[in-house]
Amino acid sequence: MKNKWIYILAIFFGLLTTYFIYEFLITVEKKVTHDLTEEVVVLAHDITPKTLLTRDMLTKKHLPAEYIHPDAIRTLDDALGCISLTPFVEGEQLLKSKIAAKGDVKNGLAYLIPVGERAMTIAVDDVSGVAGLLKPGDRVDVASVMGLPDSSDVETMSSLIVLQDIVVLAVGKNISENSSKNTENSSKTVTLAVTVEEAQRLLLANQKGIIRLLLRSPVDNSIVKTNPFEAQDFVQ
Repeated sequence: MKNKWIYILAIFFGLLTTYFIYEFLITVEKKVTHDLTEEVVVLAHDITPKTLLTRDMLTKKHLPAEYIHPDAIRTLDDALGCISLTPFVEGEQLLKSKIAAKGDVKNGLAYLIPVGERAMTIAVDDVSGVAGLLKPGDRVDVASVMGLPDSSDVETMSSLIVLQDIVVLAVGKNISENSSKNTENSSKTVTLAVTVEEAQRLLLANQKGIIRLLLRSPVDNSIVKTNPFEAQDFVQ
């Protein structure tokens, strides 16, 4: 009977040792496999072209280094807010060449427009366009002189600030601050990023009166409350 229990204990401890050895080998294998892989950003589900990439569309995955595309994006921060240029399928690696990065001008003006805004072009000359010194990325206020009804409902010429702190998307056909283009008409138009409501205000001001662009300091985003200024205000 004593020998029987010895055999049982020997078998038990043998099996226990085998189990621990197995678990150890599995852990080592996983660690080696993990060490030979790298993390990349992949699609969590299928998306179509011209889709704004959000967190729920993306995930990260460990892949063997030899299977990772040289153009693959490695961090979520590099992908969020970009726009897909091609369709993607679930699990596909996200490639830099297949997305329009934030502020990337090579894919055209449409990819520079902030979400919720529109690109609107206005005609300018050397005076209204700040002597042709505007560059894409500058911020401007839009001032206008137009006829407005006074307290007696008589139309009086007034000056007013129509819009404030508006981004310049393009000057002429130049959409990049570093663009080397310098065509004859490069300073005859300026394209601004405006909301739909701002576009309505700008369109009316451009149609009814004279507009001027006021260049802002790059560190000044303040909004100033002003009232229309009339000729009679000079003598008050």
